[in-house]
Formats: sequence, C-alpha cells, structure tokens
Amino acid sequence: MKNKKNYRQYTIRFLKRSILFLAFSEFFLIVFYFFSNSQDFLDSGLLLILNVLISVCVLLTLFTLASIIIKIFYIIKRKKTEGILLFIVDILLLFFSIIFAIFFSFLIVIAKGN
Repeated sequence: MKNKKNYRQYTIRFLKRSILFLAFSEFFLIVFYFFSNSQDFLDSGLLLILNVLISVCVLLTLFTLASIIIKIFYIIKRKKTEGILLFIVDILLLFFSIIFAIFFSFLIVIAKGN
C-alpha cells in the first residue's frame, strides 16, 4: 500500500514540475519573440519561434488539464481544501495557455499571408 502512495506522489510532483517548466518556457519564449521581433530577425526565425510557442502552449494545456483533474479528485474525494489556491492558478494557466495558442496561431496565419 505504501508503494502506491509514493507512486501518486511522484505523479503529482512530476505534473507540478512539468507545469512550472512549461510556464517559464512559455514566458521566456514570448519575451524572446518580442525582442527578436524588435531586432528584425528573419521571418523564418520568427515563424519557428511561434511554432515552438504553440507547441509549448498545447503541452502546457494538456499538463494543466491533467493537474486540474487530479486536484478536483483530491478536493472532492479526499476533502482536502489546502490546494484550492494552486487549483485556481492551474485554471488561470489553462485559460492563458489556450488564449496564447490561439493568438500565436493567428499570428502565423497573418505572417504567411494566407
């Protein structure tokens, strides 16, 4: 029984660290995109940055959705309310990552001229 508990803790820890890594990656890629846009990078380089940003946004959406499902389970089933703040942060991250993915895909469509 103890092994099963450790497995759940590793899963939750993996999700938390993955979400943190992807959120910081998204932030730094957005900053990198805007600085590279102001320094007149080539269009192909900017499109590559946008494609990577969309990929990171989609991954962040998936990981955050998995984390939200697990936190809902813990809030309802185990009646643990200590993670409410992190639950709200996950919902905000999910919302912003979806909005950013849509916005950056819109930028790619505009940049290609189609």
